[in-house]
Amino acid sequence: MIRRNLSGDAKSWHTNKVYQALSFLDPADHKRFLRFLQSPYFNQSKTLIKLYQQLVKAQLQFTDRFNRTDVWGKLMPGAAYDDVTFRKHCSDLLKLLEQFMSIEARQVDSVEGQLDLLEQAIQKKMEPVYNSVMRKVRTALEQHPYASLQNYLNRYRLERLYYEMIDFDDKLDVRANLEAISTNLDIFYWIEKLKVHSSALSQKRTANIQYDIHFMHEIADYLDRYPLENVPELAVYYYSYQMLQNEDDTNHYFNYKRMLEQFGEVMPNEEAIELYDAALNYCIGKINKGNESFSQEYLDLFADGIRKKIFLTKGELAIWRFNNVVGAALRVGKLDWAETFIEEYSAFLPADSRENAYSFNLARVYRYQQKYDKVLKLLRNVEYEDTGYNLISKAILLITYYELDEFDALDSFSESFRVFLNRHKNISVDRRQSYLNLIRFVRKLTRMVPGDKASVRKLRLEIEENRTQTVNFEWLMEKTAELL
Repeated sequence: MIRRNLSGDAKSWHTNKVYQALSFLDPADHKRFLRFLQSPYFNQSKTLIKLYQQLVKAQLQFTDRFNRTDVWGKLMPGAAYDDVTFRKHCSDLLKLLEQFMSIEARQVDSVEGQLDLLEQAIQKKMEPVYNSVMRKVRTALEQHPYASLQNYLNRYRLERLYYEMIDFDDKLDVRANLEAISTNLDIFYWIEKLKVHSSALSQKRTANIQYDIHFMHEIADYLDRYPLENVPELAVYYYSYQMLQNEDDTNHYFNYKRMLEQFGEVMPNEEAIELYDAALNYCIGKINKGNESFSQEYLDLFADGIRKKIFLTKGELAIWRFNNVVGAALRVGKLDWAETFIEEYSAFLPADSRENAYSFNLARVYRYQQKYDKVLKLLRNVEYEDTGYNLISKAILLITYYELDEFDALDSFSESFRVFLNRHKNISVDRRQSYLNLIRFVRKLTRMVPGDKASVRKLRLEIEENRTQTVNFEWLMEKTAELL
């Protein structure tokens, strides 16, 4: 937010919780909140409506504070400023904003709103209302093939309310629904514990932070004997937990993947993204340990998520996901698949970065397809704002000039590339060195005398010694092998 120069009495410029909270509402939220304030059922104070309007006007002037004496003058013309009263009005407006947000949140999940209604109907013994609401909620909760964590919490709450409605304590000859109450509570508890412990395992690996999560061994031992496949959400999180707890046993991963393939499309989208990312991270871990078969697993998972539109958030695909899936396809040699993917899914990229991502990734594919003339057309006159794009595209151009035997152009370009690396101080030392090594080795390749196998072997040995600090190591080894 841009700050103005504040004129007048500095003590009059002020901020508070309600002013800060209002800044997080978007225009549609503001329209609904104003209607909420204008409803006499929720608010009978015209002063609070005026206060809201004045605070919104102050925010439109691009300041993170407002002049409270000016606002007071609009609320109470001619009256001396009263700080206690003003603070009371601001506090009342904040309470109304919180009430509005609570109602909005309930409207997002109609089942929870219906459960609130059911609870009130039972308290007031409104039998015509609670019978119809009970049927409606039960139908809503049972119609999904994949019940989310919230669904099981709602089921538990529904059964608890049903128990209160029937009052089984007075009807001793009628079987109560205590098993349904217990089962839904158990499943909710187990899933939540598995989720929490999985998060603890992830943080232990990434940040070496230790957590003491109670009862996990007992829960895991019990679930080993439980009919998991009858409860898909429980099965997903159980396999996720086991996948992290026992990384070397890939059976847990494949069970987890099977559940994602079967139920990924009907999961809540945010949950599906989180679960797919956990599987993708597992694949990356395996790849980093040298298990190349998981490169195909990574691509298969990503492709499955893309087909099901899981990775489309508000109709858009994140640039980094787009780049990663192209990279995964190139890694396993699915060049035509990668090209088709780029053509079909670049339309889902954010508009402001779509063209760059399209040209950059298409150039990556053309390089592997050895369509070097097309690489030059895409990259020769392009300078990306993103440093990562720039480095990779320049490395591709360097390789392209070599493959096309354009050694004069290569000499000129390699020098400009070297200057670029040394000029941009935001590039890490290790990363800079890996690209400088590529430039150095490519220049040596161009100066090799045909038939001088001893020099080629010496160069290969030097490249191998710098394997971890050289970009495109495999390509360099391939080119030296061609000279032997």
